[in-house]
Amino acid sequence: MGIPEKTETIVLSRIDVGEEDRIITFLTRDEGLLKAAAGGAKKLKGGRAAAFDLFVHSSIQFHVSSKEGKLTRVRSVEVIHPFLDIRTDYPRLCAASYLAEHVAHCVQEADPAPAVFDLLLFCLHQLEDGADIYRVLCIFDIRLLRELGMSPELEHCMVCAEAIDQEAVISPADGGAVHPGCSKPSNLPVLRAGEVRVLNFFARKRIGSLGNLKTDPESSLRLFKALHPFTVHHLGFEPRSFKMLGHGD
Repeated sequence: MGIPEKTETIVLSRIDVGEEDRIITFLTRDEGLLKAAAGGAKKLKGGRAAAFDLFVHSSIQFHVSSKEGKLTRVRSVEVIHPFLDIRTDYPRLCAASYLAEHVAHCVQEADPAPAVFDLLLFCLHQLEDGADIYRVLCIFDIRLLRELGMSPELEHCMVCAEAIDQEAVISPADGGAVHPGCSKPSNLPVLRAGEVRVLNFFARKRIGSLGNLKTDPESSLRLFKALHPFTVHHLGFEPRSFKMLGHGD
């Protein structure tokens, strides 16, 4: 027999199976990634059905089978926060999808990642509260890289080792910030020294304080564009939702 478990979850994706069931991919606080079958989910009404919508934060009791390869079954669910406003706003839906795709790619089943759970939850709340989308994505990327041990070096040039006190690019190949004069010609965005300091703030400060530092929309977009090639290079992955945000081919 399997053992009933209970944990906080965030829905990352869902797939319809047959006429009634769904397979839901959750990020859990205690168990890492979890794929579970929700029997009859397509026929549920009201709040219980909403528990399996994208990005919903819930407390779920599930039943893990002792049989290898058998899907976990959802036993009961209590919605904590539905993030409905995100799902009804297309740009924010795309941004949340970007977060979810990254998490599903980077977190493994049965490998607890509570810091990534807290990061995703923080970013979803920021999106719902109307924060600039690209500031949220930038915070997410730099903190995810940090949790995975792939943070870019931002205080010193990776070529000349001098302090970054002027403009810089974030070089994927060099592993961090590089003075424009030290880098090979490229189409990487050039950041002002103050913008590099903002990125460093996002990387190092307590997550709860990150919402206090505001950036103007133009600077937020420039920060995201500067960091994104580094993120793709080191994670070996680019979410499909990146194009939904209006980028890519």
